[in-house]
Amino acid sequence: MPRLSYLGDDEIPESAREHIAHAERNGSPDPRVLRILFKSKAGEAWYRYWRALTEEGELPADLKELCRVKIAFEHRCGYCGTVRSVRAKAAGLTEEKIQEVWDYETSTILSPREKLALRFADYLKHDIARADDDAFYAELKKHFSESEIVELGLWCAENVGAGSFVRTLSIITWDEACELNPLTARHAGPADEASAA
Repeated sequence: MPRLSYLGDDEIPESAREHIAHAERNGSPDPRVLRILFKSKAGEAWYRYWRALTEEGELPADLKELCRVKIAFEHRCGYCGTVRSVRAKAAGLTEEKIQEVWDYETSTILSPREKLALRFADYLKHDIARADDDAFYAELKKHFSESEIVELGLWCAENVGAGSFVRTLSIITWDEACELNPLTARHAGPADEASAA
């Protein structure tokens, strides 16, 4: 059970109905989170930003989804860890490739560019000092244009921040997510094990 209640169909603001329909069509975000966030005008404003960040820009949908799921797995966010976007799947992202994010540095499936994007996500989540480094930025510039680096940084930062909040809503627990996806369960322990580490 989530910690905040969902808006019922008759409680959804008119301005938010199209957003929920869009999310239902696109698989991301799962509309359950929107039925909580849209209790606040700030939630609607956040979603407009998130949608623009998701759909606009230069980076391919599958690369962005890899980074988003990597951060979700690191959060042990059951909700975010189970959401998959239709756009990313249409771009060729498979569940097997998503599961490579657990040990991305040794992956034989992920490209050097994908590994570097995942490293950036990792640094922003766990050790900002490693991203705040001239040599790291020189490496980023070998694989990404400056505008792509801006987009990647904003995307990862958005998912670190908003993903942290969404985890606390407890829409789906980490253990429930692992039950729903045996591939995830194979790589990760329960949420309480992860917090003890």
